[in-house]
Amino acid sequence: MTEIDKLFERQSAWQKQQASLRWSEKIRMAEAVRESVARLSRVRRAVTVPSRQGASQSIASPPGARKNWARR
Repeated sequence: MTEIDKLFERQSAWQKQQASLRWSEKIRMAEAVRESVARLSRVRRAVTVPSRQGASQSIASPPGARKNWARR
């Protein structure tokens, strides 16, 4: 059995297991995923967007970059 066949077998088993879950469990899992995505989005924004009190342009900004990018 090739690696791809093994991957398809694992995926098939996972899908069957997920299909057999009760709706309450599926909703709980969806809410957990939603919270994880929200948390990652907050972290990403905190890392990529400097505060407005800082410089109006990042040191690493390429020439010609928008000077007032924080107003977007």
